[in-house]
Amino acid sequence: MMKKFFLIVVFFSAPALSQKTWLDNLLAENKQEQLKLRWKASGGEVDLQFAYNKLSLMGIEILPQVEFPKKSWEENHLVFPINTNKTLELLVPYGSIEQATAGSIQAQVNFSLKHLNNTHHINILNFIPIKKEKDDFDIVVFKITDQDGRHLFTTDNVHIRYSKDRKLLQLENMDIIATQELAQLLNIPELVNQSIGQFNTYSHLVIPDNAELNLKAGNCLTSPNFQAGVGVDVRLVTIGAIDWKGNVLGSDKIIIAPSAELENIGTADVPWYLKFTQDSPPYDNDQHPYLTWYVFREVDNRFEQIGISGVKHAFFSTNINCSCPGGNVLGVGCGDVYGSNNNNQANALGPREEISAFEGLWENCGSFFDPTCTGSQQNTSGATETGLNRLSISPSDIVPNLYMQAWYLIRDDTNIFNSMGYAQFNPTLVNTTWVMNPSNNFTSGPAIHNYVPANSISATQASNTVTTNEGHYTVAVKVIDLGNDLYRYNYAIENYDFDPRFDQFIIPLYDSPLITDMVFSDPDDDNLNDWDFNFSNNQLQVTGSNTNEQDWGMLFSFSFTAPAPPRQGIFTINVAEPVANNSLSTTVLIPDLSNFNVLFKSGFE
Repeated sequence: MMKKFFLIVVFFSAPALSQKTWLDNLLAENKQEQLKLRWKASGGEVDLQFAYNKLSLMGIEILPQVEFPKKSWEENHLVFPINTNKTLELLVPYGSIEQATAGSIQAQVNFSLKHLNNTHHINILNFIPIKKEKDDFDIVVFKITDQDGRHLFTTDNVHIRYSKDRKLLQLENMDIIATQELAQLLNIPELVNQSIGQFNTYSHLVIPDNAELNLKAGNCLTSPNFQAGVGVDVRLVTIGAIDWKGNVLGSDKIIIAPSAELENIGTADVPWYLKFTQDSPPYDNDQHPYLTWYVFREVDNRFEQIGISGVKHAFFSTNINCSCPGGNVLGVGCGDVYGSNNNNQANALGPREEISAFEGLWENCGSFFDPTCTGSQQNTSGATETGLNRLSISPSDIVPNLYMQAWYLIRDDTNIFNSMGYAQFNPTLVNTTWVMNPSNNFTSGPAIHNYVPANSISATQASNTVTTNEGHYTVAVKVIDLGNDLYRYNYAIENYDFDPRFDQFIIPLYDSPLITDMVFSDPDDDNLNDWDFNFSNNQLQVTGSNTNEQDWGMLFSFSFTAPAPPRQGIFTINVAEPVANNSLSTTVLIPDLSNFNVLFKSGFE
């Protein structure tokens, strides 16, 4: 039986917030008049989605208990009415939503959060806009307090949009972040900064009669401005959060997702269409970006990939810090945000193998989402705990200072490396809760460049990033002097977007039993499909099978010990699928075994 409870939400006034740069630079006779106008939202519904599986793992209950017909928290919403006697005021100059400035939205609450013997009952929720800096990528952040003014939650990564014709305001996909005060009330310190759900509102919108809606400024004057495959350059601004989403059912593997902020720094607009919408310019399809993320570690001087996500299909651009309206085009100079819960949504996550990474292509007909080509979505990735198309890592693989790397894969992007970046984090199990402990130090580019600096070579390490007609990859090596004339060679090969895949690595060596202690690593947990080490034709050949080729987004690594110091030499990669050049090569460091070969030929074996 479904038990019901009611929610009251109150949005209170906030101090005046900073204007955005595009408004500062806007020259319009009626600018001050438009800046004084306030749009007003009231009534409607509040939609609250708790991460019930994660809360259960943490030992937290929501009372009264709600019986859901489905096990996935993404498919179960608590919906409550919003009163019409309170309003939220918004600054929306020329139709571009900038700030929540004052007012309130109100409903009634009657539920509790319980952990062990600690229960906190909530009657009222107050959503208070927090003052933010100019050019912040969040249009509004709310401090959420209860009936006694206790700060329980903070929201982050909001998507805001409105419909003039339907007179509807939507605040969607806000991550709900637990505060220190809530953690103290429930006596669970590890709850601090945990993302525990999403918050959405849908309200009636009153637009002033004299509000101008169609003025655009700056680069948005000509939007949409598609440039036939040129001028596309999207920068990943930061990974704002790294969140534990729960555990894979029947396993100790933990599921992790990041939030992300991005900005169009190119000269062309970027299509951002929801999958299965009508074919649209500039490619006459439902083109949109894809977000993927990975986890790497450095252990014993090896660089290894221990986690890899599916593909999050982007569906809406908020167009922050510009005058372009939110929708299906990311305008030049505009920003966008996606929260970690948004990036974990079952209806947006799909498999990697359906994407042609170098070209940025995906075909909806026959896809995971629509296997029978109905023209609409028929399938999702299901509950978080299934682990399907999510990134998960084993606790046994965790070492200090892991790397979370995210990449926005965008068709015709002129620079794939500034649309990826990484941050370090240190997952720690506290009782039954995983705390991610992110460093908050974001670096643009791939994490392998922190292992060995990009395109460098020295006496003990080397890295080379290669661009081909089919994609990009990096080969890095770090050599450790073990003493007693022994050297440890650690190679890492990252395939960014080379769709034909790799199936063999070759290093020129002389046929010799002198290479010892070989180690191979790939992102999966199947030791049976690890690549083989063979010596043939004066080469060390590290060879895979057709069941474990190195696809785009994957990093494979291997190590061995040799009784020879490094020298510069050719590292060769063989390609799995036929292309113009089935063998790729680059210069890095390899063992200098030439002196040993002279001994062998002279009979001193």
